[in-house]
Amino acid sequence: MPFYPSIGVGGHCIPVDPLYLANKARDINVPTRFIDLADEINQEMPGYFVGRAEEKLGGLNAKKVLVVGVSYKPNVADIRETPVESLITGLIKKGAQVSWHDDLVKEWNGEKSVTLSSNFDLAIIATPHDCIDLTKLGNVPILDTRGSI
Repeated sequence: MPFYPSIGVGGHCIPVDPLYLANKARDINVPTRFIDLADEINQEMPGYFVGRAEEKLGGLNAKKVLVVGVSYKPNVADIRETPVESLITGLIKKGAQVSWHDDLVKEWNGEKSVTLSSNFDLAIIATPHDCIDLTKLGNVPILDTRGSI
């Protein structure tokens, strides 16, 4: 099964289960450096992409940013433990006006998915669902968290 680096891991098991194991291992004085390091890196990834967005636009204050895909992995509607929440929070803390679009997640955190359009300063591809038509963004600059754009 392929895994692709991105803004972090989500879901109900992968980001959580290793931490249970690490905690139990600490109880019996067994080091879990690799698990702890992986968790630390995963937790830092949303902030890394906030920084990349800031660099791309020369700052985020009052910039209109669209986050594309909020579920924790492509082609599912599951938002449990999604790292996209930390990405959005980080963008807002830098002053960005953040909207999100997800064809599979219609409503999340009391907000509705917005329509893809060219009315944004930047689009961040967080979760690349197969059904998303990025041509609707027109000439909006894109930051692909999986490194392809």
